[in-house]
Amino acid sequence: MGMNIKDERVHAMAKELASRRGTSVTNAVRQALAAELERNGEPNSGAALEARKQAMQALLARCRALPRLDPRERGEVERDLFDDAVLPW
Repeated sequence: MGMNIKDERVHAMAKELASRRGTSVTNAVRQALAAELERNGEPNSGAALEARKQAMQALLARCRALPRLDPRERGEVERDLFDDAVLPW
């Protein structure tokens, strides 16, 4: 079984990681992938979904706290952006 990665930067990164860890490129890639999979957890687990939900709520709160730079109401802005067929100008 093999992989054919056609990105010189990825090859260089894999070789650098292997060199730093004193191991083979294959083992360095294996370790890095295992660590990343463990760090991210099961994508559909309750904990992962809750973490994503909290991150989105935090982002929404940050967006809502931004200053309003355009004093127009939403409907007025939409009328300026779209024509009668709801296509952008």
